[in-house]
Amino acid sequence: MRRANLCLTLCAALAACAHTLRVPSPAPGGPGAPLPTLAPSRIEVPLSADVRDTLRALDAQVPAVIDTGGEFRSLGALPASVRYTVRRAPFRFEARGGVLHAETVLSLSAEACAAAPMGIPIPFLGGLLGGGGGGGSGACVPIASCGVGEPPRRIVVATDTTVRLDPSWRLVAETVPAAPRVVDPCALTPLRIDVSGFVVNLVAQQVAQATQQLDRDIAARGDLRAVGERMWAQLNAPIDLGDGFWMSLDPEAVYAGPLAIDPAVATTTVGVAARPHVVAGARPATVARPLPPLMQGGAQGGGFRVTFDAAVGFDEVTRLVAQQFRGTTMTLEGHRVLVRDVHVSGSGAALLFLVAVRFEDGAFAGQEATVHLAGLPDYDAARGDLVVRDLDYTLETRSALVEFGEWFLRGGLRDALARQARFPLGDRIARLRANAERALTRELAPGTRLAGTLSAVQPQGAFVTEQGVTLRVFAEGSARVTQEVGALGLTGR
Repeated sequence: MRRANLCLTLCAALAACAHTLRVPSPAPGGPGAPLPTLAPSRIEVPLSADVRDTLRALDAQVPAVIDTGGEFRSLGALPASVRYTVRRAPFRFEARGGVLHAETVLSLSAEACAAAPMGIPIPFLGGLLGGGGGGGSGACVPIASCGVGEPPRRIVVATDTTVRLDPSWRLVAETVPAAPRVVDPCALTPLRIDVSGFVVNLVAQQVAQATQQLDRDIAARGDLRAVGERMWAQLNAPIDLGDGFWMSLDPEAVYAGPLAIDPAVATTTVGVAARPHVVAGARPATVARPLPPLMQGGAQGGGFRVTFDAAVGFDEVTRLVAQQFRGTTMTLEGHRVLVRDVHVSGSGAALLFLVAVRFEDGAFAGQEATVHLAGLPDYDAARGDLVVRDLDYTLETRSALVEFGEWFLRGGLRDALARQARFPLGDRIARLRANAERALTRELAPGTRLAGTLSAVQPQGAFVTEQGVTLRVFAEGSARVTQEVGALGLTGR
């Protein structure tokens, strides 16, 4: 009898030992594999500035009328004097390649008179033209005219201006007068005094002085470094996208193409090389970067193309999964199992789900265990969800459950977790697009405004990192920067 009782006691003890479920943790998988290098995004936007005020300043600095005040003035050694009136038409501006061509037409009318020194008439001149007219000692006898009582003579005067941005963020203008073109010469006969050349030289001096002054004004006021630094600071500041997401552009360089000017607008393509990324959580710190030199470089396709990373930390992933499972009692192969908690971490390139359970009935009733499942993150574009594919128990969990409770493996926890471990991102991506468009429409500096639109936002892949899950996203669209030239004060007006 005593031997039978001892046998029963030993059997009970062995049974108790056999029903003790210990699921070992899987071997550490190491940190997540590094993401593929994020290629610099090229944000290329056309920069335009209204230059009409600047051009009007040039027009205002050249007199509209140049004359002798109605008086005859000596032309030097010749015994003749001239009075003239030059009326300048408004400057006409046109783009010729990368050069702004300014052109005006001068309308010239002139009269010449010959003096009678010491009262002695000059032979032939007075007689030829009827004599008289002034008479007396030192009188000036009118002898010829052009553009008086007939259409005025025409002379075309022009300038060519090249404007560029140099690496030090200065606007530099170089204006060169073009060769004047005399359409209708004004040769005053019979002395054949060609007033055209004289007037051309006189007006050319006026135009040269005005253009040199304009170049000096732009040089004095064209230091755009302060504007660039304000814009650069804005580009370095995190952008609130809502829903706890922040976008950092992380700009690296700025470049500008050639500046072209038409009669109203100066345009160039300004590009920013950046490595934008999006993170969830608290506002990231602003990284202070010095303004780089302005590099020269033309547009490379235009538009707005960005590849950025949207990161979701493991805490957020855990919260999304746990709200589906925590506190849920599941029936697995006729046994009830309470899911006490779920925690998500990384294991190499995989997501590791640590599911804390308590067996509610059967041989393991009241016992607790943590089982481990691993799977790869993926993006379901059709549904707009971040999902887990190839989800399965780890080898350690599988070995323990085969030995102590194979029913658990067949019970569907893995399948239920795979079905419900979906993270809806479609709405978030739609909001991200809308919020990004709003964030991209803002003032970068006084008078400098950025307006952007996104036509497509397409996730490219999901990766496990040390911090969580990163979704790589491709976005394209368009952006435009406008600059009020008055805010730059280039002409001092």
